[in-house]
Amino acid sequence: MRTKATMTAIRRLILALVLILAGTAKGFAEGPVVVTSIFPLHALAAGVMQGVGAPRLLLDGQASPHDFALKPSQARLLQSADLVVWIGESLEYPLARYAANLPPERSFPLLPGPEGARNPHIWLDTRAAKEIVSNLVEKLRALDPAHADDYARNGAALANRIDGLEKELAEVLRPHRSVPYIVYHDAYAPFERRFGLENAGAVTAHPEQPPSAGQIRRMREIIAAREIRCAFREPQFEPRALAAIAEGNDIRIGELDPLGHGLEQGVNGYFLLMQRLGDSIAACLAHP
Repeated sequence: MRTKATMTAIRRLILALVLILAGTAKGFAEGPVVVTSIFPLHALAAGVMQGVGAPRLLLDGQASPHDFALKPSQARLLQSADLVVWIGESLEYPLARYAANLPPERSFPLLPGPEGARNPHIWLDTRAAKEIVSNLVEKLRALDPAHADDYARNGAALANRIDGLEKELAEVLRPHRSVPYIVYHDAYAPFERRFGLENAGAVTAHPEQPPSAGQIRRMREIIAAREIRCAFREPQFEPRALAAIAEGNDIRIGELDPLGHGLEQGVNGYFLLMQRLGDSIAACLAHP
């Protein structure tokens, strides 16, 4: 015969099981927990997940992915994620050791393994961005089959929108294709190849390290020899080196930001980032 205490314990156990199942169902209904390393990936993931859930952003646009230390809250976020989307060790090097502790199915580097000489800023090429979207769609459909149709529909719409962005940027940049310029670090090759721009040199190959006196001297020589009209700084890095390079030269200082510093998170983020990049280049390279 069951005692009152036994019945109470059984009811509590049943209630606990119901709550656990309800919580699991609720999390599944709202989509998986997706963490993206940088703003451009967050924006593309937000487009794919629209109407299902919202991804979480690990690093804001002010932090350099080349050199950072995770806060305890960020480490906890990574551990709670169903999927971590990042470029790879060649970009977010400090993230590699944290990702190594995640189950393989939860870590999704877009450039896994040794990438060789490939520039890791792949999102700056609109066609590579479409590949990122396609890869995200397939990964999320496998992770969350209940929303497979939503991911596929969102991915197709996003790809079409990126096609429109590419045409728009091509028109903005076409008048400036033969105008040489210099950049702080060589992040922009994917963008430059796509739109036929003429980068005459980068101040440093390792943006987390200040350029040497020799590098500064070399860039001043390039400015004089090529009649460089514009040099581009980046908001994530100290601008003093470019100021030293530009001193005494008739050259404009523009700003390029591959990471979306100050832009609002969401489905429009990638398009705002790329449009701002194109407008900044066009404005700095335009004739006086």
